[in-house]
Amino acid sequence: MANVSIRKADHLLNEQAMPPEFRRGFQSEYAKVLLTQKIAEIRKKSHINQKTLAHRLGVSQQVVSRIETGENNNLTIDTLAQLARALGHTVRISFHKASAKDVALEVA
Repeated sequence: MANVSIRKADHLLNEQAMPPEFRRGFQSEYAKVLLTQKIAEIRKKSHINQKTLAHRLGVSQQVVSRIETGENNNLTIDTLAQLARALGHTVRISFHKASAKDVALEVA
């Protein structure tokens, strides 16, 4: 499955026009897509292929592929920490005071 950059379509989406329940679901799914894209981006910038990352994690290449394409909907904090460590990175989770317009989950 080819990687698709969701960010390029941001200008087409008017989140404020979305019904509140739909907006919450959209924002959550959007963050998941951005997270999986970020994992693939870090792996590629580190010049590591999926097979090598899989070996470091003790899983199959197919598991890494499912994570990067968003087919694995069970990314836990432990899994994210293992991925980050295998890629020479860390995971940072922080809580900030929110305004009414802020998104609940942001991927940086």
